[in-house]
Amino acid sequence: MGGTGGCNSLLSNDVVPVPSGPPRKVEVEAVNSTAVKVSWRSPVPNKQHGQIRGYQVHYVRMENGEPKGQPMLKDIMLADAQWEYDDTTEHEMIISGLQPETTYSFTVTAYTTKGDGARSKPKLVSTTGAVPGKPRLVISHTQMNTALIQWHPPVETFGPLQGYRLKFGRKDMDTLTTMEFSEKEDHFTATDIHKGASYVFRLSARNKVGFGEEMVKEISVPEEVPSGFPQNLHSESSTSTSVQLTWQMPLLAERNGIITKYTILYRDINVAYQPVELPVVPADTTMTLSGLKPDTTYDVKVRAHTSKGPGPYSPSVQFRTLPVDQGR
Repeated sequence: MGGTGGCNSLLSNDVVPVPSGPPRKVEVEAVNSTAVKVSWRSPVPNKQHGQIRGYQVHYVRMENGEPKGQPMLKDIMLADAQWEYDDTTEHEMIISGLQPETTYSFTVTAYTTKGDGARSKPKLVSTTGAVPGKPRLVISHTQMNTALIQWHPPVETFGPLQGYRLKFGRKDMDTLTTMEFSEKEDHFTATDIHKGASYVFRLSARNKVGFGEEMVKEISVPEEVPSGFPQNLHSESSTSTSVQLTWQMPLLAERNGIITKYTILYRDINVAYQPVELPVVPADTTMTLSGLKPDTTYDVKVRAHTSKGPGPYSPSVQFRTLPVDQGR
């Protein structure tokens, strides 16, 4: 190699050898039954001999310590912005399409425009066993607040099945019920399936490696009128002409849909006719009755509505306004 004259700098690419050092810190780990992650760093700078343009990952299936079948190759070309003189950059590649429970040997080489450099030492890794595929799942909603859940084994089981796991519950609730079944069971009846709600069902099959991918099904049960009444109707405070009322929604299983409004029915207990009906929209669970007579007892009840109509009234509760002198 001569001086730094223009002529020599033009020729310099022709005399630069390929990288004489292998990529460093090569690590391989199984991701799952068909994929492996390979990671590495560039060769040491004084053995790169030019601009590294990319890397090649070589891998081959191993049997009894010997290579078996065709070696395979994956190429990772660096974009111009990634051309590196920095030797701390970590590279990684996911190699997929491998066979379950199989051992592979991996090596990595760097290349310049002149070709491949030295190979790293072979690293062996075994893919994990395969878990079962998705089971087939059928959900049938029945009228009596139940759902019949039936399933069939996955097409691919990768060995004998050891059972199933079912998770299910209302979509608007955070927690799902989890149940496990033997490999011989193929159905289950879920109870407490509420009207007007959407449910999610997740079923997976298990072999000796573990649980496979979940088959997910959803059902939506049509709304109906509430079958239960609002709970715990009581008075928060009162004056001589008003009473502030508070209550709670009907029980979850008795709402049968989204509560759209409430209706309050109240009357002076001394007047048997002409009760007053008040809508509560939007469906707040508090309401102030005003314009009442002082020192008078009122009979009050409340009911909830879904889009399908009203449910039953709550049992009557009685409240008394304050006398005039105390109500000020």
